[in-house]
Amino acid sequence: MAIPRLRFAHLPTPVETLSRLSETLGGPSLLIKRDDQTGLAFGGNKTRKLEFLLAEARDHGAKTLISAGRAIQSLRQTRSGGSPIWV
Repeated sequence: MAIPRLRFAHLPTPVETLSRLSETLGGPSLLIKRDDQTGLAFGGNKTRKLEFLLAEARDHGAKTLISAGRAIQSLRQTRSGGSPIWV
């Protein structure tokens, strides 16, 4: 069974090597996953989650999206992700 998903994130996001930090710390190779580059509002892992939540809302015939969260960024992402579907 396929899980409903809307695809609006720019995936996969790049992985970058932090060579200067690795060298400064004298440690192993350090990598960072650039989820800030998902392309929706300010990016982040919320974009991945919204692809599934908004698909479910659409499939259930939702007419309104309600977003709750600590940061205004959550609201911006929900609005950005929902705009193509409900506007």
